Parts: sequence; C-alpha cells; structure tokens
Amino acid sequence: MPSIKQNYAYNVLLNLSRVVYPLITAPYIARVLNPDGVGLFNFANTYAGYFAMFAMLGIPTYGIRETAGRRDDKKALSQLFSELFSISAIATLAVTALYIASIFFIGKLHENFAVFLLAGVLLYLAPFRTDWLFQGMEQFGYITLRTLIIRTISIICIFVFVRTKADLIIYVMLNVAGNVAGDVWNFSRLLRSGIRLRLTLHGLKKHLSPIFILFASAVAVSIYTVLDTVMLGFMRDYGETGFYTNAMHISKSLIIVVTSLSAVMMPRMSQYNAERDYGKINSLANKSFSAVSFLAVPIAFGVMCLAPTFVPLFFGEDFAGTIIPLQILAFLTIAIGMNNMLGMQILIPMNMDKAFLHATLAGAACNFLLNLILIPRFGATGASVASITSEVLIVIVMAAAIRRNTPIRVTGSLPDLFRSIAGVIPFFPIMHLLGRLIDGWPLVFAFTACGGAAYLLIQKLLGNASVRQVTDIVRQKIKFHE
Repeated sequence: MPSIKQNYAYNVLLNLSRVVYPLITAPYIARVLNPDGVGLFNFANTYAGYFAMFAMLGIPTYGIRETAGRRDDKKALSQLFSELFSISAIATLAVTALYIASIFFIGKLHENFAVFLLAGVLLYLAPFRTDWLFQGMEQFGYITLRTLIIRTISIICIFVFVRTKADLIIYVMLNVAGNVAGDVWNFSRLLRSGIRLRLTLHGLKKHLSPIFILFASAVAVSIYTVLDTVMLGFMRDYGETGFYTNAMHISKSLIIVVTSLSAVMMPRMSQYNAERDYGKINSLANKSFSAVSFLAVPIAFGVMCLAPTFVPLFFGEDFAGTIIPLQILAFLTIAIGMNNMLGMQILIPMNMDKAFLHATLAGAACNFLLNLILIPRFGATGASVASITSEVLIVIVMAAAIRRNTPIRVTGSLPDLFRSIAGVIPFFPIMHLLGRLIDGWPLVFAFTACGGAAYLLIQKLLGNASVRQVTDIVRQKIKFHE
C-alpha cells in the first residue's frame, strides 16, 4: 500500500500543476480574450459543469470511499464500477436533454449557442469521469503523470491556436479536448487493469441512498462554489463575471496546495474508521489541521498584500476590477482548507454524510441569499463576500458536529494556528517598506522572498510542528516509508 507521504507528494505535484497552468496561460488569455471573452468562457464552462454535477450525482465522493474497501478484489471493483457507471449514464441522458433545451430556449445562452454546445461535452461524457476509482485505489502516481502530460500539451496548443478574440471557440474546444483525453486515458487503463464494465439495472438500489445524500451535499457546495458565477453571468455582464472568475481562479489555484492532503487522507481515514481505530484518525486529523494552518494563513495574507500590484501586472490594466475580489477570496485558502479537513477527512470517512450535508446546506443558503442581495449592487465584490461568509459558516457547523458526535478533537493543534497567525504580522511592514523602494514584478518577487523567509523563521523559532513535516515531505518526495 502506498504511504500517505508518497500519495501526498504526488498530489501536491499534481495540484502544483493546477497552480502553474493558469500562471502560464491566464495572462495571455486575459489579454487576448479581454474581460468579456474570459467572462463568457468561464460562464459557459461553469454552466455546463453545473449540469455535469447533476449527471455525476454524488458518485465521485461515494466512489472513493467504496473503492477503498474493495481495492484488492477486481471482481468486486468491476461490479462497483459497472453499477455506478450505469447510474451516472442514466442521469446523464436526462440531464443532457435539459441542458440542450436550455441553450435553445434561454436567449442569453442561445446568443452564444456554439460556445455552450461545445462546453457541454463536459456533461455528455460525465460517466467516463473515473478519477474517483483511481483515487480510491490510491494510484496518485498515475493520476499525476497523466495530468501533467495532458496539461503540457494543452498549454502548447493554447499558445499556438488561440491568437485573437475571435478564437474563443477554439479555446473552448481545447479545454474540452483536454478533459476528453483524460477520460479516454482513464478508461483504457481500467480495461487493461482487468476491471470490466457491464451496463446493468441490477444492484443499483443499494447505492442510491448514500449517493443522493452526498449529491445533495454536492449541490449545496455548488451553490457557493459554482452558482455564484452563474448568477453573476445572468445578473451582471460578462465583464464583471470575468473579474470574479479570474480572482476565484487565482484563489482556487492556491487553495489546491492547501487541500491536497484531503484527497490522499480520505481513503486512509475510511480504512481506519472501518477498523474503529479512532486514535489514528485523531492523530492524522491533528497533523492535517497543523499543516493546513501552516500553509493557508501565509498564502491568504500574502495574496491580500500583493493583489494591488499583482493583478495589473498579471491580467493587464483592464482587469483592475479583480483586485478587491481577490483580496477577499484570498481568505478562502483558510476557510476551505479547514472545511476540507473537517468534511473530507473526518465526516465523510466516518460515514457522517448527513452532518456533512447539514453543514453544506447551511453554507448554501447563506451564500444564495447573500448573492441575491449583494451581486446586483456590488457585482464581483459582492459575490466574493458571499463566498467567504458561507465557507466560514460551514467550518463552524462542521466543527460543532464533530465535537458533538465523535471522539475526534483537533484542539491540540490550535497553538500551531496561532503560531501561523503570528508569523504573518511582519508581512505588512515588509510590504510597506519594499513598496517605497521598488514596484512591479521586482516588488512581487522581493515581497514573496522576504515575507516567506520571515514567516519560516518565525515558525521555526516558535516551534511549529508543521515546519518539520513539510520539510520531510519535500526532502523525501521519492522514497517514503510509513
């Protein structure tokens, strides 16, 4: 069985590629497509992705958990895969009909019919999205290699074929092609590994209840992670949508670094829960809490300080409307890092699906209501405030559920959170002093270097346990042992 450290290293590498990818392409795409083009692309992608979520139901999360208990039994895996694929295929047929009808009959969508029709490929092939199976089997090395190859080819194609604003449709096609290539690669590997697909209507019923509970959670999560973009697209113009989605993409690319641990911890936590080994769950949860705070706090405060300088340099002067949303959304790294740790590493592996659902429903209701109030008046800034508020509420509700219903306690790691907060205090005088001497990219790089060095020094002096943990992961990213 691969070690958690090895899986985490692979997942960090995978997610770093998600950070590097937009860092390479976003400045170019922002200047080629302009705010309206960027906004339309992200709106179409998000709209299609929202329907795809309904086609997948709660299968991605449920599938990881169920695969973890069957990883050594090819016959049982084939049966599970066939049953979940069949459920998703049925759902996809129904949802696809609704999606195509919507782009025919909703005027704002029909105006860009070709863009939305092409973006819908993400929906049409939803059953073939099988990363959950490989994650459940802890094959993070394969997932990482496949993704890096496809992303590298995609980047090259973007620079070669997307040259003017009229090439928006080509950009949509390249985005779709990358996803399809990953799905085809996954499927061929599954067949070669001995896992067989057989469409069936038998044995589906036992999966429906847990799938729909997790699906309800996914819908609730989508309200504050996806629906905000959809609401902006309908309630404001595509330019405002472009400001918000660019800020969210930068924020999420950084969040990925913080939440990498959840994907690799969930199968192991599920195994420990099956063994009723709450001591190991508690130990891993505390280590995870320390790691999340160690990474998330400096990222959030660093981005807040850098946004006014970084945004015009990175996206261009036309995207000045991205600055304030990015400063607000920077703090999603802390909130989402914490709710991933509580939800994906504790509640879901311990089969507390309903508690997870209640927390996400609370966040969804909060986000939807705040979006209705704030988006018409404040646009991207209002959507950003709604997003961070709802994520904080989810953390509070999840923490209360864990404390009330489980023996798991992460309070032993609270001192590391306070150490992390203490470490970012120097960011403000550092930024002020450097800003009086230099500007532009030299300021960005100098602040990152000086702020990072000051933070690490303070953590070392204060004895933050995560300094050693993170150093070990980086140093031993090839050879790991439990």
